[in-house]
Amino acid sequence: MTVSATSVSGSMASVVAATDRLSRWLGRAARSLRVQVSVAILVAAGGCAVVAAQLSGAELEGAYRDGGRQQLISTAQAATAGVVDAREPNRVRRRLEALMAVDERLHGAAVRDPRGSVLAFVGTAPGDPTLSRRVTVAGRPAHTASRDGGVDITRVAVPLGDGADGAGTLELSADFAPFAAAVDRRTRHLLLGLGALLLGFTVVTALVLDRGIFAPLYRLRLATRRIAGGRLDTRMGWTRRDELGALAHDFDAMAAQLEEDNRRLEALVLCDPLTGLANHRHFQEELVTQIQRARTDDRPLALAIVDLDHFKSANDARGHPFGDSILALVGAAIRDVVPEAGFAARLGGDEFALLLPDSDGPDAIEVCEAVRNAVRAASPPDFELTCSAGVACLPADAGDAESLALLADGALYWAKGCGRDRTRRYDPEHVVVVTCEQRVEFAGLIEAGSNVSAHFQPIVALADGGVAGYEALARFNARQHLPASWWFEHAHRLGLGPALEATAVAAALAAPDRPPGTFLSLNLSPSAVLTDEVAAALPARLDGLVIEITEQERINEHDALQAALDRLRARGARIAVDDASGGYAGLQWVMRMRADIIKVDRGLIQDIHRDPAKAALVSSLVHFASCTGAEVCAEGIEHLEELRLLKGLGVTYGQGFVLGRPAEWWPEVDLDAAATCRVYDGERLPAIALRG
Repeated sequence: MTVSATSVSGSMASVVAATDRLSRWLGRAARSLRVQVSVAILVAAGGCAVVAAQLSGAELEGAYRDGGRQQLISTAQAATAGVVDAREPNRVRRRLEALMAVDERLHGAAVRDPRGSVLAFVGTAPGDPTLSRRVTVAGRPAHTASRDGGVDITRVAVPLGDGADGAGTLELSADFAPFAAAVDRRTRHLLLGLGALLLGFTVVTALVLDRGIFAPLYRLRLATRRIAGGRLDTRMGWTRRDELGALAHDFDAMAAQLEEDNRRLEALVLCDPLTGLANHRHFQEELVTQIQRARTDDRPLALAIVDLDHFKSANDARGHPFGDSILALVGAAIRDVVPEAGFAARLGGDEFALLLPDSDGPDAIEVCEAVRNAVRAASPPDFELTCSAGVACLPADAGDAESLALLADGALYWAKGCGRDRTRRYDPEHVVVVTCEQRVEFAGLIEAGSNVSAHFQPIVALADGGVAGYEALARFNARQHLPASWWFEHAHRLGLGPALEATAVAAALAAPDRPPGTFLSLNLSPSAVLTDEVAAALPARLDGLVIEITEQERINEHDALQAALDRLRARGARIAVDDASGGYAGLQWVMRMRADIIKVDRGLIQDIHRDPAKAALVSSLVHFASCTGAEVCAEGIEHLEELRLLKGLGVTYGQGFVLGRPAEWWPEVDLDAAATCRVYDGERLPAIALRG
């Protein structure tokens, strides 16, 4: 069987990983006080058991040897009478053999004369003649012991007779090795028993220590970690009266003190000390929390920013103590007026913020008006306090905290720009604020081309009242109440203007069935004409198209723009200048662009039939156009009287509600307007005298 290198390496990796885990576990166990104490108790108990077994064995062995030796001496003394009476060697040997047969422990027996010579022996020959001489001299029993390999010999000698007549000695020897083996077995059994008892003692002691000391210490350690993690309400709550109970009591007291200190610090950190309201940091945290709650519960939320009027000048003129007293009065007034569910904060300086849950625009404006009245009522005798407020709502105006704050701040500056001492709700037509949320919205709108559609307004030839062409006007499906100018203005602020204009051009060109013989006018800003996005949206041939250059921005790259317009003309397009005589599109700009169509601003057309100066200026533009080969188109015609006069002045094209309103599909000219053009065809209108 072949074993692949991959499986071998995998097995080795598993073994290495298991070894590493075991090593880490052993390392943690070795550092554990619980394990260290348990091991120390076990080692100490084991040492005590070994020492006790050894001492007990030594004592027992000594007792065995003393008892055996004394018994051997008693046996020898009891046998001396028969030996003394039997002096003949053979009879003595028989007596010794009988003695050996009676006591199986005997290893040998011998009788010596007073000089130590052996008279007779049985078994092992005696090997220590000095023992008999010691007995003969002392007249009392003596003994010796010797060990040789597995033999443990003990010899005893007793005097024959009364010990004083020099009759000789009786010597007996016995092997005590069986006694020593029995003692060793008994010692081992004792050691095993003590070991089992001490192991049980160790386990019980460890459990008692774990339950009584280590487990409480571990819980105290966990509580300390929770305190370190910010959970200052952690308490041990122990009722035990020992040292650990005292430690837990001290811990609870420390945690309570930390919690109280932290509460005081939070109050200092999150509260404005001058007004008693929340400070800027607390407001930011609460704003995020309230927005998340409003989204979760699908409920509205209003943010109002309030700013004192002319506070800086009063503070500089009367000093900071006076300014501080004013701010304290304002803080108290706001605190008294804001609803219980609301949240009030001082953002800094003389600016305050109100968070109003479950409030839409009218509700928030009502609260702001109450705040303004309360601030005015709190004015000191020699100074009138007024304030301005700006309101923005979620989700109607914005969807995140940053955008909501920006829009409310923009509404506040709108209120100040309107004369102060008033409240304004965010309105995109009056508040110019660029938020990240708006950029995302614009990018999504451009990416999804279906959000942009085209409507068309007829451009009428005033000579006969027929449709000469159509101006493509962008319409937006999102927030339809906002004018198209708002979308393009904000798109350019966000850097997305060219992309949005290219999308609008593509939507206009995609409209089918344009009436034959009519041209299509496309609005483009000067900067967009120079971009690749717009170039990609335009077809290769531009016959039947009018590129209408708007006046929304100032142009610095005149040469580059003129070159781009020349390239468009070469592809068949005509160039129109929008809002001539208005904005930045002055006569000098009209001459530089060599426009094919000059579109006169509606401000010059409005009530032209009542203003001879306007009529004279339009007449001069018509003359200029005829001299340069251009045509004039009057925008914003809303009355038949204006139409009659413009036709009489020789204006080529007209555009406005009186001629035809924008529509989704190629609208017709109003019948009355067309009839007016035809009635005055060929007639000369009377001159209008200028007022002197």
